[in-house]
Amino acid sequence: MGKDQNEAGILLQTGTNELEIVEFNIADSLYGINIAKVREIIKVDIGIVKVPDSHPSIQGAINLRGTIIPVINLAKHLGEDVPVEQKKNRIIVSEFNKMVVGFWVTSVSRIHRISWKEVEQLSDMLQTKGGYAVGVIKIDERVVFLLDFEKISSHINPKVGISMPKKTDYNDFDRNVDRHSKVILVAEDSEFIRNMIVEHLEIAGYKTVIACNGEQAWERLQVSSDGGNIEEHFNLLVTDIEMPQMDGLHLIKKIKDDSVLRKLPCIAFSSMISEELRFKCRSVGADGEIAKPDIGDLVKLVDTKVI
Repeated sequence: MGKDQNEAGILLQTGTNELEIVEFNIADSLYGINIAKVREIIKVDIGIVKVPDSHPSIQGAINLRGTIIPVINLAKHLGEDVPVEQKKNRIIVSEFNKMVVGFWVTSVSRIHRISWKEVEQLSDMLQTKGGYAVGVIKIDERVVFLLDFEKISSHINPKVGISMPKKTDYNDFDRNVDRHSKVILVAEDSEFIRNMIVEHLEIAGYKTVIACNGEQAWERLQVSSDGGNIEEHFNLLVTDIEMPQMDGLHLIKKIKDDSVLRKLPCIAFSSMISEELRFKCRSVGADGEIAKPDIGDLVKLVDTKVI
């Protein structure tokens, strides 16, 4: 298949507000991970080497075709006492935030294609102790939890997470924008990441308004566009891609298809920015995209796009 055909296939799946998840289980609980973050699923008999003096949740490390990959025992990290079953257990090899991590799970069952509309945000009563669940899905009378794998990884090793800049980091930027007069709408379902984005922008001087998912951001924008001049309310959107109810790509597409809102610059901020995803972002009209580990460059990008 040629490049043009590949790109056509990608376009057909872009902005549809759908995703595919890999369903897996830990003990008697069901969980899901976006298939876009999954490189492969392997058996646990690959040969795991213990890592000296490592975090209790680290099962060990594997050599996968010349690449050393840490393996996190999800059951142990979530406080479950699950016996090892070599024939049944699997390692989900995932890639996000420019790193590759293996997650040891009890078993992997199937793949589902669903709409983000089917993903509900959790109530406080249902949330995990570590705040790792970002959504819940009802599939065939079963309840499947979507986990925040970036947060799990950063709790095990804070160095792999997003770090805050010093307050002086943005002072010497070459810019011609009055940040204090600009309002940025931030759409992000993870409170952990949302607070990071807001702090970065506000340290630089921007004002922020938050939305907990794409649907909420869209509602805010519709209310603000009644007068026909969106820049009186918002000067740029920073949006995650994976969000309950409405994902970031669908949100951007709706904005760019709207006669009033299309002038609003949109930046996609995601843990899984790849060449394919960059193409998807551009295909729906995104004005820029940035990977979460590069959050230090977010303000620079916003400075060049804000209206």
